[in-house]
Amino acid sequence: MLKFEVAELMNNGNAVYEVAQKVDYKLPLTDEEKEIAQIVDTWAKEIGETGYDRDHEIAAYLKRTINEEIYNAPDELLDRMFDRGNVGEFDDYEANVTPKNTLAAYEAAKGGNVDKSWIDFTSIKPTWKNRQVETDISYVDLRKNGFKSVALLTTFAKEALQNALFYDVFNAIDAAITGGEQKIEVTGAVPTITAMDALELYLTDRNPNDSVAVCLTKYAQAIGRMEGFYHYMSGNMKDNFNRYGLVEGYGRMAIAAISSAHKQGNGDLLIPDKKIFGIAGKIGTLDMKGTLHVYEDSDNNKEAINIKVADFTYGYAVAKIENVAKIVFTN
Repeated sequence: MLKFEVAELMNNGNAVYEVAQKVDYKLPLTDEEKEIAQIVDTWAKEIGETGYDRDHEIAAYLKRTINEEIYNAPDELLDRMFDRGNVGEFDDYEANVTPKNTLAAYEAAKGGNVDKSWIDFTSIKPTWKNRQVETDISYVDLRKNGFKSVALLTTFAKEALQNALFYDVFNAIDAAITGGEQKIEVTGAVPTITAMDALELYLTDRNPNDSVAVCLTKYAQAIGRMEGFYHYMSGNMKDNFNRYGLVEGYGRMAIAAISSAHKQGNGDLLIPDKKIFGIAGKIGTLDMKGTLHVYEDSDNNKEAINIKVADFTYGYAVAKIENVAKIVFTN
């Protein structure tokens, strides 16, 4: 009976995941949620006792939950920056670059000829990345913590994959901007009004209705403390800054703060330090390829369940790099 109940519950991975999160944060549960928690907890502890997950329900739960959380759930910032989509596991595509108007109008005598000018219709291939997570859940941990062990692994695996995607995208953007008016240098370790004005002007010239600056939280805090800026803040902005310590906007440019506490497993920040990135509207495409696969087997010698989260594949193409600028702190 327990196997049947677990199989039924795993078909609604989100419900089980939400219950696990509530248990982890010691939030009150409804009677139905208490029943779900008891069923999956008993199931997980039984696996810890026997070392046997007959139907590989742990892998099925991981796959369903991570797919729903990453592939199907909206990601506000990346959705704002990219046209998002999905392609088949064995498909490929090219991203079209919106051509600039490079036609030139020359002065000419009536009936005469001038030099030809051209429109460059180009396309670019996306950069594909494939990420994978491998880990173990010990039988001891399953016996001790029950389903919370599985829920914690799910949360951490999801975050690791999301963080890797975010890291790859912003490092590609960073590498693509090497100079010119898109690179605004500041001598020092904090933003200045001059630099922020230059960034906002660059972005709003290209998209006055949709521009955002992306930076670590310490720079979102430093923007609010720039000399003279406080006087330009509205009453609501001042209240929010006094309450949360972060600035949410600068002129017509929104500010998205990325926590320095969120890092990849190797300790790398999600976006490069000593920089503020500005994005004007959509800058390209970001597509998921295929679907996630999760593999599971028991290792009785190590007394653990082996888990491999594989085929997290995504491709990004920055087709409008001219819609991006960055502030660089040289100290």
